[in-house]
Formats: sequence, C-alpha cells, structure tokens
Amino acid sequence: MKINFFFIIAMSLLVVSFSGQSALGYGGPPEQSSANNYTVDINTEKESYDLGESIIFSGTVNKYDEDRNLRISIFDSSKNLVSTQKTPINPDRTFSYIVDLNEKFFEGKYFVKAQYGNSKATVESISFLINSGLDNLSLVDAKIPDWIKSNAGWWADGQIDDSSFVEGIQFLIKEGLMKIPVTEQGSTTSNNKIPDWIKSNAGWWADGQIDDSSFVEGIQFLIKEGLMTLSS
Repeated sequence: MKINFFFIIAMSLLVVSFSGQSALGYGGPPEQSSANNYTVDINTEKESYDLGESIIFSGTVNKYDEDRNLRISIFDSSKNLVSTQKTPINPDRTFSYIVDLNEKFFEGKYFVKAQYGNSKATVESISFLINSGLDNLSLVDAKIPDWIKSNAGWWADGQIDDSSFVEGIQFLIKEGLMKIPVTEQGSTTSNNKIPDWIKSNAGWWADGQIDDSSFVEGIQFLIKEGLMTLSS
C-alpha cells in the first residue's frame, strides 16, 4: 500500500512538471511591449531646408526620467554619421533641439534616429531634405557696391583681367556682402583659363539681364574648378 501511495505521488509530480514545461514552451514568451520602454515621438517643422538654415527637432517622450537624455543622430544618404548629440528632456516630457545646416551638410536626403531607451524598440526614425539654396541664398540683403557690377561689365568686355575680377568677388565673399552656398573647394589645375560663358554671365548680370542666382552659379563653378580660392 505504501509503495502504491508513493508511486501515485511521484507520477502526479511528473505530470505537473511536464505540464508546466508545455505551458511555458507553447508560443514562446510574449512579445516585448513598448508600454514598459522609454519611447519617443520626434518631428521637424517642415520636410525640406536650404543650406545655411537651421532645423528644429521637437517632440515628446512617453515617460520623464531626470537621469535620462535623448540622443539624436543624423546620417546622410550613405548612412555616414554627420551629427549626434544628447538632448535633455523637459519635466513635461517635451524636448527641442536645433541644428545649423552648416559646412558639414550637403544637398540631399538625411535620416534622423532618436533613441530614449536601451533597446531597438525605443528608436524613432524620420528624414528630411536639404536643397542647394541657390534660389533663396544667393546674395545677402546688404546693398552690393555698384563697382562690383561695373567690374563684371568691364571684365566681360576685356577691360580688366581675370585676376582683378576674381579679387573683387573674393572681397565680396570675405566681407559678407555675397553669400555663396556651401561649395566644395577644387584644387587648382594647370589650365587657369576661365570659361567664356562665365564672362558672358558676368556681363549679362552687370546689365541686369540675368538674376543673382544665375550669376552665383558661375561663381560656384569657379570655386569647384579651383579657379577661385576661398579662405577658411
């Protein structure tokens, strides 16, 4: 009788053990829920910007933790890291972060990752575009000295040489009277001749036949080709 009693007890424990394993194994563990994580919602005030502008990232997090910062990272279209910064969170769970679109940025699409927690589930991603800014960022509001357009006209007519004209443009840029969108500086080549179409543009600009943006495109060409050097 005692043997049967212990046998029944042992079999009961064995059944309970297997039942427990089956219950845990069925379907695996529940999926991770963001309810227990730190999550973030981030946005920008518009979808595209011009070089030289500032972009404001703002949004909210689901939980405030005074010891926890939000990390905002910006990547270019080739997935290269351009900028990363820890951003504090306000007690009301809001945040705001400003980035100047300076010489580190170029025309194209950029991707933003904002992470407030430690797992991939807590990362929010958005994107924005950067335009060249030629239409809106050619010349600053300050009055351009009349002698610059006069020089452009004389240069187009062959009355002054290339060096004199280039020096005049360099002066404008250095003094902040002409704003050139961010342009990669080219190395000087053995052929230092400025193309004729640049001179034609200068003459038309001096006569008011083309706008400032068209003239700036010619200046950008000189910089890219190393025919004009901008001091850093």
